[in-house]
Amino acid sequence: MTAGADVDIAIAGGGLTALTAAAVLARAGPEWRIALLADDSHAGADARSDAFPEVRTMALSASSREVFAALGLWSAIAARSAAITDIQVSERGGWGLARLGPAPGDAPFGQVIENAELVRLLAAAVAACPNVGRASGSNATPVPYPGHLEIQTGAGLLRAHLLLVADGTDSPLRAGFGIGVTARDYGNAALMATLTLAEPHRGIAYERFTPDGPMALLPLPDRDGQSRASLVWVLPPERAAALAVAPEPERRAELQTAFGQRAGVILGMGTPQLIPLRRCLAREQVRSRLALVGNAAHSLHPVAGQGFNLTLRDLAALAQHLRAGARAGRDPGDLGVLAGYARARERDQWRTLQFSERLPALFASRAPLLALGRNLGLAALGLCPPLRHALADFGAGLAVPAAQVVGDDARR
Repeated sequence: MTAGADVDIAIAGGGLTALTAAAVLARAGPEWRIALLADDSHAGADARSDAFPEVRTMALSASSREVFAALGLWSAIAARSAAITDIQVSERGGWGLARLGPAPGDAPFGQVIENAELVRLLAAAVAACPNVGRASGSNATPVPYPGHLEIQTGAGLLRAHLLLVADGTDSPLRAGFGIGVTARDYGNAALMATLTLAEPHRGIAYERFTPDGPMALLPLPDRDGQSRASLVWVLPPERAAALAVAPEPERRAELQTAFGQRAGVILGMGTPQLIPLRRCLAREQVRSRLALVGNAAHSLHPVAGQGFNLTLRDLAALAQHLRAGARAGRDPGDLGVLAGYARARERDQWRTLQFSERLPALFASRAPLLALGRNLGLAALGLCPPLRHALADFGAGLAVPAAQVVGDDARR
C-alpha cells in the first residue's frame, strides 16, 4: 500500500456493482488494501433493489463470462444459470422474425442467473479475499485532501487514495459531491416476474415488441423439474400497476395474449416487481481520488440487457488502468490514471447507450413506413449471417477489446 492512507481503495455500495468491483480489484491488485463500505444507509433505493430481490435476473454476456472466468467464478455461475443458445426478435402483429442463434459449436450468447444467486457467489468470493475488509458506511460526503479522501464510516474516519461510488442510480454520494446528471424519464415501467412454462425453454431468449412496449423472456434454470423463464415487460405505468395487483390468472392471460405462443403455454406467473424506467447519466465519472461506477455512472434501459455487462467491462478496464498506474508509481486515485480510464471507456459507453435507447424507440413507433422497415430489417437479419453475427457480437460485448483482470504477479 502507498503511504498516507489507511486503504488504497474504498468502495461505497451494497449491490452487485460494489461486490464485483471488490472482487475484480482484489484480483488485479493483491497488494492493494480495499475497504467495502456496504450497508443500506450507504446505498440508494436503486442499489438496494439492484442487489437482492429474487425476481430480478442478470443476463451475462460473453465478455462478462471472460471477467468472471478470470475471477475463478465462472464454473459456479454456469452451474446456477441457464445458457442462452438462441435469441429470437419479433414484433406483435408483424411478419418479420430474426433468429440470432450462434453457429453449431459456438459458445452461448450468455448465461441468465438470478440476482440473489450472483450476490451470494460474489459475497463469498469477496469474503475470501485477504486484502478486502468491510466497514459500515455513511451518507456523509467524504472530504478531499491532496493525497487522500477522508471518509466517515461507522467505525470512524477512513483515509483512502480512491473512492469508488457504487451506490445506485439515486446515488447519495454523487449528489453530495455535487456531480449532476442527465436524466430522461421514459414514461413507463418494467414489470418483472418469474414464469413457469409448459414446455422446455431450449435456451431461447425472446425479445418481443408490442404497441404498449417491449418485453424480454429469458431462460432460467429448471426448478423441481419445472421449466422457468424471467420476464421483463415494459408498459405504461398505469397498466403495469394494474397488472401487478391483478389476480394471477388474469395477468397471466394478458401476458399470453401479448407474447403469443412462441414459448408455449405459460403455466404460472410469480408476484411481479415494478420498476419505473429512466435513464440517468452522470456528467462526470471521475475526479481526483473519485470514480463513479455502475448505475451511479450510467443507468440504462433494461430491455437490451446491457447495463451490468457494460459495468463489468468498465470495472475490468479500471483495474487495467490502475495496474498500469501502479507500475508507473502512481497511486489508485491519481487523476491522470482515472482520466485515462474515462477516455478509454467513452466509445463503448456511448455505443451501448445508443443501442439500449434506439432499439425500444424504433419499435415504439406505429408509423406504417417504420413498421414495414422494422419487418424488413428483422427478415434481413434472419437472411444475412454477417449482419446477424455482428449484432450478436455487439450484444455479447465482443465488439470491444477485452480488458485483462489479473495482477502483475499472475502474469509472470
